[in-house]
Amino acid sequence: PHLLERRGSVVTIGSVAGMRAAPKSLAYCSSKAALAMLTQCIALDHGPAGVRANCVCPGWVRTPMADEEMDALGLETREEAYAMVTQDVPLRRPSSPEEIAGTVAWLLSADASYVNGAVIPVDGGHTMVDVGTLAFGRVA
Repeated sequence: PHLLERRGSVVTIGSVAGMRAAPKSLAYCSSKAALAMLTQCIALDHGPAGVRANCVCPGWVRTPMADEEMDALGLETREEAYAMVTQDVPLRRPSSPEEIAGTVAWLLSADASYVNGAVIPVDGGHTMVDVGTLAFGRVA
């Protein structure tokens, strides 16, 4: 009721894992996909009342959780692990938490007043890459 009364804005934090399947991640990917759909349903059902809802889907972000995952890969250094998991990301790096926060802040601002129901990857270009064609780019 308070959100409707204020004609507020909701930003959920999903993951690119909700947009693409990943090995051994059935529950995680499914829950993130469900979050994106929940967000879009809120946008549709409550948009007429002035409520906006959008979902930000980060790729790799340098966080303690991601650091643990990098360490679990068992490479010489954490930097090598981040380089490996982002080798096919067009920007070739993980994001910072501040980059994700900036997107959230924009979505909550008046500058994004007509953005509603969007599922926005903030992933350095990760989700746009057709992994099936990458080998053609590596051939000289």
